[in-house]
Amino acid sequence: MIKGVGPALNALLIGLGVRRFDQIAAWTARDIAEVDQHLGAFRGRIERDHWVDQAGYLARGDTAGFEARYGALGSEIARA
Repeated sequence: MIKGVGPALNALLIGLGVRRFDQIAAWTARDIAEVDQHLGAFRGRIERDHWVDQAGYLARGDTAGFEARYGALGSEIARA
């Protein structure tokens, strides 16, 4: 659901033990740097795509706030 995280990054994050939005929402600069080292060609995406901020909206269940800032979640996600 985080914009900029497709299937490959999702699988990588799961492999690193990241499975919930609240985990990402709580990342510090140190956490971001550590995870970023594992992203290979996707390095820099965490900050560039504002994953921590996006995850904060999603962890709080603030769909309206997320969509106002980042755009629609999509119909397939709204049903999930």
